[in-house]
Amino acid sequence: MSSLEHIRERITSLDQNLLTLLNERRQLSVEVAKSKLANPKAVRDQEREQQLLIRLVNKGRELGLDAHYVTQLYHTIIEDSVLSQQAFLQELTNPDQQQSAVRVAFLGSKGSYSNIATHRYFSRYQKQVVELGCVGFQEIVDSVESGQADYGILPIENTSSGSINEVYDVLQQTSLSIVGELSNNIDHGILAKPGSRIDQLTTLYAHPQPYQQCSRYLRTVPGIRVEFVDSSSKAMEIVANSDDPDIAALGSSAGGEMYGLQALQTDIANQTRNETRFIVVSASPIEVADQVPARTTLIMSTSQQPGSLVEALLVLREHKINMSKLESRPVQGNPWEEMFYIDVSANVRSDQMQSALAELSRITRYVKVLGCYPSEDVDPTQIPLTALVSKQDEQPSTLINTEQDDGALSSRSHKPSSTVIRVGDVQIGDGEFITIAGPGAVESQNQIMACAQQLKESGGAILQAGCFKPRSSPYSFQGLGEEGLGYLSQAGKHYHVPVMTEVSYLDQVATLASKADILYVRARHMQNFNLLRELGKTTRPVVLERNNIASLDEWLKAADFILAQGNQQVILCESGVRTFEGQGKATLDLSAIPLLRSRTHLPVIVNPGEAIERREQIAPLAKAAKQLGADGLLLWLHPDPEQAKVDNAKSLNFPQFSHTLSELYS
Repeated sequence: MSSLEHIRERITSLDQNLLTLLNERRQLSVEVAKSKLANPKAVRDQEREQQLLIRLVNKGRELGLDAHYVTQLYHTIIEDSVLSQQAFLQELTNPDQQQSAVRVAFLGSKGSYSNIATHRYFSRYQKQVVELGCVGFQEIVDSVESGQADYGILPIENTSSGSINEVYDVLQQTSLSIVGELSNNIDHGILAKPGSRIDQLTTLYAHPQPYQQCSRYLRTVPGIRVEFVDSSSKAMEIVANSDDPDIAALGSSAGGEMYGLQALQTDIANQTRNETRFIVVSASPIEVADQVPARTTLIMSTSQQPGSLVEALLVLREHKINMSKLESRPVQGNPWEEMFYIDVSANVRSDQMQSALAELSRITRYVKVLGCYPSEDVDPTQIPLTALVSKQDEQPSTLINTEQDDGALSSRSHKPSSTVIRVGDVQIGDGEFITIAGPGAVESQNQIMACAQQLKESGGAILQAGCFKPRSSPYSFQGLGEEGLGYLSQAGKHYHVPVMTEVSYLDQVATLASKADILYVRARHMQNFNLLRELGKTTRPVVLERNNIASLDEWLKAADFILAQGNQQVILCESGVRTFEGQGKATLDLSAIPLLRSRTHLPVIVNPGEAIERREQIAPLAKAAKQLGADGLLLWLHPDPEQAKVDNAKSLNFPQFSHTLSELYS
């Protein structure tokens, strides 16, 4: 047996070889970019990336490596390859911006979110950063305009708190150009001196934006007073320089480490996915290479006539220009007039963009391009879920009968085309058959992590588990509540899969919607109309399971309670109806699938677990549901079904789940 020291020496040697190979791969990526100069092609070829990932996943499995490990590793490598090619092409296109050191103005000081974003952005271009911390957004702009800084970094919007209006107002008055962008994942935490306890905190120092993004969690911390400061780094600095163990800062764990602080609580943002988009500004505009995906930001002011904004936006549609953002802000000094900020996916030098700008100049009161810059967020290439199992047969075509004129929001007469619901990178209702799976309840962090890994490895799309479990007996397991919700959310983040959990009561909706991607209404609550109305006010998709004594009409009317409140993301789930068979079990109503196809535009999935006596019956029912045109399947998955605290009789173990999906897609 090798000694520990010898094993570590081998690991060190392998790591050095890996770094050498990664550097060689990066250099080859640049050579790829050079080859595209003579024959301009887009930097990304996602079809090739997808084929590459499928081959690597299959090869990895032969070597004993799971699919998630391989895809996560190569997503990082592919992102580096794309950004390296873009940086090379951009430097060729803009030779006057090849200085090795740059002066950058940002909000706060070391450890602030803007500081972290600054180093991440300029590391892509292998630039040495000379830091210039500022106390406000206007000071950042002033520093670049006066020549003290070459660039400024400004946070423009957040997925939780929305647009940062002060930055939009600053942009309205500046002559600077936007020359870059990036999005940073923001992990807010409570940071304090080592040895501090969260239940003893009296004061929290925070910047208003992070505070707003964590408002739900902070309302649950009793007796804590909030002191607002001008940056997260200032908050951390105050705590680091104090001897008071009862004060804390709101900031990132990475930033806290720079100040010797420990995280008492992490992942406390209102939204599961909390990202901030930053823009980079400079005194001079840049050109974006033809091979690089470009984004253009412009501002415009329209006349006060009805339909003037619509007329301007139609110009973009007529020129086939995709608009990714529209934001309005008051025109400073002109009461009740609005300035519109627009992001489009187009290069300002392109013929279509130039033509659109010329037309906009004729029909608007004011139009100005704030900048054209590379779109540098590299979305991970997705492997088709069916590629993780056996090759999928072609989906049978389904004839749609739209002869229904009852006017219900769920009906084909209201919307003839089928609704497609997107959750993360998963689409439900687009013709692909997806699988939702997980344990009946979150029992521990290890359990839900293991289920998430197996789901991802086997080709499942969405992880589900109950956190609050209403049971008929007070002595039965009631779920882990918010603790379980945290474990479920972490598992989804770690394995990059959306998560679903069931909701039973009105007061759960806000909490569950902040952490789960889909909310699941079980059959017993199908006609809890107050709950359905509340779910209709959320932005989360809702899976509505059919009560076992409900007709199709009653089921669709229940869906309309959600749709009527504004939420159009409803997924119907067939789980069986009560008959004289099954010894108390429901009978799966597979005939409902084609009937629903003719009557409603909503996606339909099937939960066979309520209609089985033995686990072996799941596979044929699943195959039948797929053949009849269902959009997906809901299965119960557990590492050890016999020991499951909830739904043990209908839960599949890991080999059974993998085999079922393999049979389903083969």
